[in-house]
Amino acid sequence: MVQEEFINHPMETACRSCGFEYKEVGPPFALVKAKVPWSARRGNLSEKERVLKKVKGILNKLTLEKFELLKGQLLDTRITTADILKDVTSLIFRKAVSEPTFCSMYAQLCYEVHDYLPSFPAEEPGGRNIIFRRLLLNNCQQVFEDPDSLRVEIARLTGPDQVMERGDQDMIFKLITLGNIRLIGELMKARMVPEKIVHHIIKELLGSDKKACPDEEHIEALCQFFNTVGKHLDENPGSCRMNDTYFIQIKDRVANPELTPRSKFMLLDLIALRSNNWAPRRGEVGDVPCDIWHWQDASTNYLSNLSYIRAETEKLESEMKRIALEGQQKQTCKLSDEDMNVTRMTMLLTALLQDNKDCKNEILKVLKLTVAILFAILCVCVVGVMKK
Repeated sequence: MVQEEFINHPMETACRSCGFEYKEVGPPFALVKAKVPWSARRGNLSEKERVLKKVKGILNKLTLEKFELLKGQLLDTRITTADILKDVTSLIFRKAVSEPTFCSMYAQLCYEVHDYLPSFPAEEPGGRNIIFRRLLLNNCQQVFEDPDSLRVEIARLTGPDQVMERGDQDMIFKLITLGNIRLIGELMKARMVPEKIVHHIIKELLGSDKKACPDEEHIEALCQFFNTVGKHLDENPGSCRMNDTYFIQIKDRVANPELTPRSKFMLLDLIALRSNNWAPRRGEVGDVPCDIWHWQDASTNYLSNLSYIRAETEKLESEMKRIALEGQQKQTCKLSDEDMNVTRMTMLLTALLQDNKDCKNEILKVLKLTVAILFAILCVCVVGVMKK
C-alpha cells in the first residue's frame, strides 16, 4: 500500500482520497532554461542600467521619514553622461506625475538636488548646457503643450475587445495631465518655476475667447492648478490683482449656458474656496509621515468604536427601562420580543469586547448594567408569579 502511494502521482492520491477521479491530460511541461541565467545577467548590467535601477529603487522607497537618507543616496549615484541624466530626470518626472498626492515631496526633492547633480556641455554648438532643472521643465512643458502626443496610442485602440484597455489608457492620460499641472505648481512654490510661466498656463487654460465654452479637461486642470498655487499667488499683491482678473473671467465662464454641470460646479467650488481664504471644507490627504497615518487610523477607529458603543448603551438603557415598566404592569415572566432584542444587543457588545480592547472598561460597565437590569426584571416577574 505504501509502495502504491509512492508510485502514484501526488495529485492522483489527493483526488482519490477526496472521492474524485484523476485523469492525466498529458505530460507535465518542462521548464525552459534561459541561455543566460538571471543571476549572470544581474552582474552584467551596463553603467546606465545600474544607475537607473538604483534610482528606481530610491524613488519607490521615498517617504518623508527617509527623505534625507534617500536624497543622499540619489546624489551618490554616479551620473557620468548627459544621456543618463536625461533618463534619471524622466524617471523622477514620471514618478511625480503618477503620484499627484505626493507632488510637493517630489518638488522638494528636485529643489534640493538640482544644484548638486552634474551638468554637461550642450550637444549642439551654441546651445545651452544640459542641466537637471532645464530637463525637468522641458518634460513639464512637453506634456502641457502637446497632450495630443499622449493620445496617439489611445486613438489606435478602436476594436470592440479593447474597450477596457482604452478606458485604462484614458485614466492614465488624465492622471498624467493633472499630475503635471500639480507638479508645475509645486515647483513654482519651490522657486524652480518662474511666476510668469504660471500666469501663462492660467491664461492658456482660461482661453482667449470669452464666449466659447471651455473643455472640461481644461476646467479641471484650471481648478487643480488654482488649488495648488492660488493661495501662494494671493500672498503677493501684484499676483493678487492678477487673480482678481482671472476670477472675473471664471465667473463669466460659469454663466455660459453651454458649460457642463460638472464643470460649472468645479468652478463654483473654486470661487467658494478663494472666498474662504483657500481653506478647504474637507481636509486634503497629503504627504504626511507614516507614523501620523498610523496614529490617525488608530485614533479614528477608537473614537468611532467608542461613540458607537455609547450610542448602543443609551439605546440599551432606554430599552431596559421600558421592559421593566411593562413587566411591572403585566406581571408576567414570559419572554417577549423585547427581551430577545436585549439579548441580541448583549451579544453584540460581547463581540465588540473581543475586537476593541481599548474600549474594554466602557463595555464592562454596559455589561454590568445589562446584568443588573435583567436581574431586576427577573425579580419583578417572580414577585408577580408569587402574587398569583
